[in-house]
Amino acid sequence: MNWKHVGIVLKKELKGIFRDKRTWIASILIPTLLFPVLFNLMGSGMDKVEKSVNAGIKIAVEAPLDGERVIKKLDDDPIIEVTQEENPHQALEKGRIKAIVVIGSSFEQKLSNGQQGEITIKYDESSTESSFALPKIKGVLEDYNNQVVSQRLADRGIDPSILTPIRLEEETITKENSGPGLFMLSFLLPMLLVLYPIIGGIPVSIDLAAGEKERQSLEPLLSTGASRLSILIGKYITVTFASVLGVVASLTGLVIASRTSPEMLPTDITISALGILIMACISIVIAMIISAILLVISIFARSYKEATTYMSPLTIVLMVPVYLTMFSDIKTTSDVMFFIPILNAVLLIKEALFVINPLHIGITFGVSGVLVLAAIFFAKYMFDQEWVIFRS
Repeated sequence: MNWKHVGIVLKKELKGIFRDKRTWIASILIPTLLFPVLFNLMGSGMDKVEKSVNAGIKIAVEAPLDGERVIKKLDDDPIIEVTQEENPHQALEKGRIKAIVVIGSSFEQKLSNGQQGEITIKYDESSTESSFALPKIKGVLEDYNNQVVSQRLADRGIDPSILTPIRLEEETITKENSGPGLFMLSFLLPMLLVLYPIIGGIPVSIDLAAGEKERQSLEPLLSTGASRLSILIGKYITVTFASVLGVVASLTGLVIASRTSPEMLPTDITISALGILIMACISIVIAMIISAILLVISIFARSYKEATTYMSPLTIVLMVPVYLTMFSDIKTTSDVMFFIPILNAVLLIKEALFVINPLHIGITFGVSGVLVLAAIFFAKYMFDQEWVIFRS
């Protein structure tokens, strides 16, 4: 292999991908804009529902004559508005009201006698606003329930604290600023670092092999003085660069989204410098593995369309490890799991957010390094086969 020839091929291919608008759109623009746009749309949708609920919750009450105190309790709330409806159930289905509070018969009489009264809240589960209104209505009624309990105990000369003999307090042992934001990152980062190398590498890998077959520009390149290994390595580095570029673009988009929509992704997150370094290195390793696989598929394919068909299921296959580990507890994961390619990289990314385990780092990078070399050698084998290169 001649590194000078590798550099020439690399320079040629990099010029080609940066001149191609499709590469800029697929590998850079879309990954960068995806999360800011997605988070803003989700945030605006949630804000709209919350504003609608906070502006006023219209409800109907079905009650006997002795339910006035409950109705007054509901109506006194600044958000809840009790309205009169001829057909409350139809009004709930049409969305004119958010819920129906049904007070059981002889409600006040039962409470006066120390018995238990019944209240039913009917809501529309298919309506977002009705579902959002339910906790608010329950909160008001539970507050009234507590008032009745306290009054009953006071009438009997009993201290209400007797109902809560144990005072529970919560205290976390995890580091500061590692709450829901860091937990959400443990879901997002593995997906980004596995999915976006594919998104960034697919268009480039297809163009550098299957695309050149269609343009009939691969044969002239093979007839030059450069060895096939030099040409392959030049193309491989180009695909890897595009894959890493896709990851960087997606992470940039995630940072922008955390600034523009902090309610969706909190920014008060602390990750150690070593953890960031480990995630950066493992993301490059993932990109190297995926790039070699993409290049092999592109070399084997007869055309651009055939390569696209072969690569489409790869996204689903590589997302399986992400979904398998999504709800796993990284602190109880067996060491054996880190010997499984790709899955070990996903686990290490999640682990680096919370703890640093040298054994898992060594196993993961060792197994991944062997897989990278195996993928490159297989790509070289395929590139050396005349029946593969000249398939038609």
